[in-house]
Amino acid sequence: MKQQRILLFTGNGKGKSTAAFGMLARALGHGMRARVIQFVKSDDSVGEQKFFSQLDGVEWEQFGEGFLPRDRESPSMELHRIAARKGIDAAIAALHSSDYDFVLLDEICFALGQNLIPLEPLLEALRSEGEGKIVVMTGRNAPKALVAAADTVTEMRMVKHGYEQGIAAQKGVEN
Repeated sequence: MKQQRILLFTGNGKGKSTAAFGMLARALGHGMRARVIQFVKSDDSVGEQKFFSQLDGVEWEQFGEGFLPRDRESPSMELHRIAARKGIDAAIAALHSSDYDFVLLDEICFALGQNLIPLEPLLEALRSEGEGKIVVMTGRNAPKALVAAADTVTEMRMVKHGYEQGIAAQKGVEN
């Protein structure tokens, strides 16, 4: 009997999603079936999606409208909330489904922190999940309740970043 695992990559440093996709590669190498659900993101040209979505055993879907407006009271925020709500519904379905051994919820902490989705339905789905499922979640500012629910939590801390030196996002590094 395999134990359920809940892993969380959070913090302000670079590498949260990168670490999660490394785990996805490991899981696929062991023949696991995976579901990737991305919150907030809407760019399907990033390297990880281009690579993993073409592989057998991976289902990938984005539930986002891209960057949030600076003004969180903007009418366009509702579009972000609608997309994120569809994402949390898909996440809960994936957590309950026997079709997946590995579920990656990329940027879910950011969606929670921006109040795009409620936390309690996710916590309930994590509590009720059966044996053997691996759940990996990413994003800044993980809620304390999500940290408590996870068995493994890594906080990425930024020491230095190329953006600070004027280096633009680059294929193979940031996207």
